[in-house]
Amino acid sequence: MIPKWNLLRQSELETFNKIIYGKLPVSAFDDFVASWKANGGDQVTKEVNEWYQSVSK
Repeated sequence: MIPKWNLLRQSELETFNKIIYGKLPVSAFDDFVASWKANGGDQVTKEVNEWYQSVSK
């Protein structure tokens, strides 16, 4: 998660701000999700879920 998080978070902030301020259409969210997953988002989600399961028992 650590090596990928900065890139994913920066991409998220930039995309959301551009959508909110009308610089990108709302449909750009779909492209963001595809990019987020391609850049390791699914792996980060998996790691976070595994960590949560380990501490919530």
